Amino acid sequence: MRGYVLYIAALALCACKPSPGSGAKGVARSGPVLARVDDTEITASDLQEVLARYAHTPFVLARYSTPGKKKELLDSLVRYELMAREALRRGYDRDPDVQRIAKKQMVALFEKREINDKLRAEDVAPADVETYYREHQSEFVRPEEVRVSQILVHDEAAARRIAAEAKARRNDPKSFRDLVERYSEDADSKPRAGDLTFFDRKTTREPKALVEAAFAMSQVNDVVGPIASDKGLHILKLTERRAETTRTLAEAKVDIQKRLLDQMRAQKKRELTDETRKSIRVEIYEDELAKIALAPAADGGRPPTVAPVPSSAPTPAPTPKP
Repeated sequence: MRGYVLYIAALALCACKPSPGSGAKGVARSGPVLARVDDTEITASDLQEVLARYAHTPFVLARYSTPGKKKELLDSLVRYELMAREALRRGYDRDPDVQRIAKKQMVALFEKREINDKLRAEDVAPADVETYYREHQSEFVRPEEVRVSQILVHDEAAARRIAAEAKARRNDPKSFRDLVERYSEDADSKPRAGDLTFFDRKTTREPKALVEAAFAMSQVNDVVGPIASDKGLHILKLTERRAETTRTLAEAKVDIQKRLLDQMRAQKKRELTDETRKSIRVEIYEDELAKIALAPAADGGRPPTVAPVPSSAPTPAPTPKP
């Protein structure tokens, strides 16, 4: 099974390399040449690249250290190159699916090399980081939060009796958990011993009456209730409270750099496409666009398939470069 996994990894590695016959004959490889398939060389670094994906699995690396297993891995790379040659011979390089995937990879590589690799975090000016921090203070404030556990029931008499027992044994953490297990009717929080996790005053996740009652408690282990809401009757126990905190500039610096870097890269991408558009004719057929109903797909996940521009519309042609 592990040999099969490495074979698949070898296929994935080769899939990322230049196709045979693509004119990439001079692409540099490191290490001694281990095999040739026509004009494509397979080197020691190709095998190392496959094995590097399993660096966290010493057993795999040890197994493929023997001559026989190394030959097996090399054979998988050779077989992949042979399959690629045969696919080319049969014209699969002209298949629309292949061309679509190739275009996607080409654009991704273009963006990486021409935008992402050329704009790094260190290119973000410290003054810009400070300005962003100063002008977006609210983004770095964590409001006051509380954490409570609850027992949810629907019978009023039972709620009063359970609340009295919980208050009488408020300092015994096991007691409240036992009461949750015995009485709570909330399927969501019951498996967590009633824990509702942290929330702030603006949360809409819990009923407003519950939130107000939770924040009214001042001491950890305080118990209140029953509190009525549209969900039922809640008995609450305060388990933690966190005061409002503000991240310092030093604490927020890395996140701000990333946000500003993303903005810089997006701007660079717009500039590149705007410049390219000057030499390539682009036509937008808004009348045809208006006819398309972008309804959700039947499977609920995939985006709708948009039909190509009707043949009656003029085919855009490149404008000759000046």
